[in-house]
Amino acid sequence: MTPNERRSTFALGGIFATRLLGLFMILPTFSVYARQLPQASPTSIGLALGIYGLTQALLQLPFGLLSDRFGRKRIITFGLILFALGSVVAALAHTIDGIIIGRALQGSGAIGSTLIAFMADLTREEQRSKAMAMMGMMIGLSFSLALILGPVIGFYFSIPAIFGLTAVLALLGILILHTQVPAPLWQRPQEKLEPHLKPLWQLLKNTALLRLNLGIFIQHAILMANFVVIPLLLNPLITHRTSPLFYLIIIGCAFAIAMPLIVYAHRKKVARKMVPAMIALLSLSQLFLIFGHNHLWSIALNLILFFIAFNVLEAELPAQISILAPKTQKGAAMGIYSSCQFFGIFCGGALGGVLYGQMGSTAIFVVGLGLSAIWFILAALEKNSWQKI
Repeated sequence: MTPNERRSTFALGGIFATRLLGLFMILPTFSVYARQLPQASPTSIGLALGIYGLTQALLQLPFGLLSDRFGRKRIITFGLILFALGSVVAALAHTIDGIIIGRALQGSGAIGSTLIAFMADLTREEQRSKAMAMMGMMIGLSFSLALILGPVIGFYFSIPAIFGLTAVLALLGILILHTQVPAPLWQRPQEKLEPHLKPLWQLLKNTALLRLNLGIFIQHAILMANFVVIPLLLNPLITHRTSPLFYLIIIGCAFAIAMPLIVYAHRKKVARKMVPAMIALLSLSQLFLIFGHNHLWSIALNLILFFIAFNVLEAELPAQISILAPKTQKGAAMGIYSSCQFFGIFCGGALGGVLYGQMGSTAIFVVGLGLSAIWFILAALEKNSWQKI
């Protein structure tokens, strides 16, 4: 990679990572905190976690299309401002409804697809897979760090302090964007928006892209559904003081295994082969949680399995999208991909809250197993899934 490509990768990856850091810090603690809010219920708690994904899903594609037309930096800046405003609203809220409104406004800053498309603009095709994998690793690291920092900030300060820090991180992202991200390697000619809408159907019916889009939907639906209930299951088993250490051990073990797997997959050009194996690992984590979610050691082991799979897939899926998407439609293709990702967040949070409230925690893991099994079958049956990429 050239110096500009490395700089672009780390800068855009840093924006993505700092944004998600603030977003995911609430996961280990929010379900426990939200139960104390007026009129809170399992359903409303799940909605508060997931509503961010709904507005993200609805706006990813429009933001991606607009970035193709008006430029990536303008759209990313606007999205980060909306994200910061939503964080402030959530920080100042004293009811579950107020937090739902703030989370929805956070999600309206739907720039995930634009960031990924900008990365594709700034890297050569032969280096794109590596750049996307590096961004994926930074996102995975950010997610891991969020699970450790969230309980610390929540315990020593408060959950509103997490939302306040999220607003600061969004503003930091704007600073990084305008000081560290160079101009793209190629400039799209100014065109009307309409031509981009016509071939959208071709992207939507592309079976290779469809499998990846469905996969990221399932992965994030399982993630959010699990974290509706896992903090509640852990609450009687560990103290607030030991919670950060618990997540540190979990994330450290998962990262120590996942990162060498990602490096190996790209060095040996077997990234596509790695995907079905990681989906199978994700399925195993849900299967074991069905029978062992009442014991600390069992939850810990299965969270390690889950996060090994999550980190590898989070790096590999966008890398494959960036390779398969047409060059002139990367913003739109990434918009569809990111919409599926965040719609998964919404469905996972909302469905997790309903399932927990109506049938208990076991139902969440049963549904997670079913979804991951469907994904594994689709990935394994793909004719190119066992070839090198």
